[in-house]
Amino acid sequence: MTPDPTPDDALIRRRSLPPNARWVDWIAVDGWHIRTVSWAPMPGKPSILFLNGRADFIEKYSESYWHWRDQGYGLFTFDWRGQGASGRFPTGAGGYFDAWLADLAGLADQCAALLGGPLVLAGHSMGGHLALRHLAAGNAHGYRRAVLFAPMVGIAAQGVPPRVLSWLAQARVNAGAGDTYPPLQGPYGARSRGVHRQRILTGDPERFADEAWWIDGNAALAFGGANWRWVFEASTSCRALAAQGVPEAIKLPVDVFIGMNERLVDAAAARRLVQRLPDGRLHVIAGAAHELLRERSAVQDSLFAAVDGLVAS
Repeated sequence: MTPDPTPDDALIRRRSLPPNARWVDWIAVDGWHIRTVSWAPMPGKPSILFLNGRADFIEKYSESYWHWRDQGYGLFTFDWRGQGASGRFPTGAGGYFDAWLADLAGLADQCAALLGGPLVLAGHSMGGHLALRHLAAGNAHGYRRAVLFAPMVGIAAQGVPPRVLSWLAQARVNAGAGDTYPPLQGPYGARSRGVHRQRILTGDPERFADEAWWIDGNAALAFGGANWRWVFEASTSCRALAAQGVPEAIKLPVDVFIGMNERLVDAAAARRLVQRLPDGRLHVIAGAAHELLRERSAVQDSLFAAVDGLVAS
């Protein structure tokens, strides 16, 4: 194990990746190139398949990778099709969630082949949502447990009921405006770096600024807000996840962490889903917003300790 980092070391960990990374482009059956990176586990240590969220990219969670590598864990992660450095969906294209679930099935096989198993499946936000749908589809056999951070079980839309939000989004898609943005969304720009977004995501302005630092070094990583098509498809996928018998089919141990200050995903929906999981546990994190893995150090240290206990069990 490495000693606790000095402040300078902490910045290095947020703005670099651990050594011995293996970069590989995984090629989907339709020829789409997905950027992946992995680290081999130390002997006898488990491995983590980590799924990031909408608009995220590999480097954004570098600090977590350093921590998990300090524990000797193997790690596999990637940029979802259509974001990060894995290209962009063509204008007018749909089927986001079906494509991501198909990719995940193949990427999970790639991860197991590289790192061995069983694996711990970890996911943040949209990644947590896709992890749950992946498990419910009968893929739990390759994992020892799942650890999810603010999974997108529902969308928090400033008081707009889910059915109304879905209806509005479907209407915009049907009108040929699926690639346009709802209010308060838009292309990557000044709003993406503003204090309002920071407070929704994390209570730590410095960790929030790391995202922009990475993008300044590689503009291909920049990704804007959610368009109407994504909102419609996400709403549809959330209904599919909540359907009778779907959460109940996930027999794997599932631990869900959600911040007390969550404003981006529907925390109440997440609580309801955890109650339906045969082996689910909810952990509410005081003083935390949406991006639990990029929160203030006191919150993050407590979270890492809890997750380490689960991964190693």
